[in-house]
Amino acid sequence: MNRCIQSLRALLAAALTITSAGAGAQVYPDKPIRIVVPFSAGGGLDAAARVLGQGLTKRLGQPVIVDNKPGGNGLIATQYVTGAKPDGYTLYLCVTTPWSMLPALYKRPLGYDANKDYTAISLLAEFQTVIFVNPKTGIQSMKGYIAHAKANPGKLSYASSGSAQPYTLATELLKSKVGIDVLHVPFAGAAPATQSVVAGDVDSAMFDVGGAGPFIKAGRLTPLAVLGKTRVPSLPEVPTLSEAGITGVDIPMIWMGVVGPGNLPPAIVRKLNEEINTVLRSDEMTALLASQSLTPLVASPAQMDAQIKSDIKSWGAVIRQLGVQLD
Repeated sequence: MNRCIQSLRALLAAALTITSAGAGAQVYPDKPIRIVVPFSAGGGLDAAARVLGQGLTKRLGQPVIVDNKPGGNGLIATQYVTGAKPDGYTLYLCVTTPWSMLPALYKRPLGYDANKDYTAISLLAEFQTVIFVNPKTGIQSMKGYIAHAKANPGKLSYASSGSAQPYTLATELLKSKVGIDVLHVPFAGAAPATQSVVAGDVDSAMFDVGGAGPFIKAGRLTPLAVLGKTRVPSLPEVPTLSEAGITGVDIPMIWMGVVGPGNLPPAIVRKLNEEINTVLRSDEMTALLASQSLTPLVASPAQMDAQIKSDIKSWGAVIRQLGVQLD
């Protein structure tokens, strides 16, 4: 009889343990979530993070806070996130840079393993890219830009958000293809870099249409060409690079997406992916993406992981072609 009672007690204890574990798993999140952004406030990535955070706050019932950590070509933010506890309370709204570019660019250890220290959660959007100049340069076309650069080697300048960013590598690839020497001036983010061109401190830049578009429409920046195979709907009068007579500047898709630290629990990944994709379809996010000329990308964690692995090969080839190395 005693043995039966002891067995019954053991079964009840096990059932309570399972129930408690299940209940614990269901309460995520039970405290604020942090979305880390590797650039300063004011750029397209930051704006998307804030709308995403507002949408997730409503759906998850917990505050979702945007934490800007610019600098170090994204290394500061990446090291912070990859070193965080994999509990779903530290997320990273990033581009492909930390995983596919930085390991190929830097000679020194980065403080994280780009192959395993992240968990893919969800893609958000694809960037549309435009090359632009300050109107005071007098340059009106890509042919004019190239001619001016060749006639004045090292005199023209271009702004970037860091040496190891997609637009920087695309600009360097363009310089290599057409044989021009343009001075590189890095900033801590796309917003201050774009503002430097608006102010006339730097002559040109290549960034997403969303950040540059309002200045273009106001006549404070002159667009020269867009990357990609087709024109951008919000700038229908701006030719593609190939229409401007320049070929061979082919780069992988430039995207934004959400990852977490490595080994994030699958149940949390699934929940976050579902909620992020729901917010992505919301009127607020749809309006933001349209205003920024961003193309939404609804994807599963596996699809995002496959994109990152593809980027590692593609951007690695671009970096090897350019022969770029950073200390």
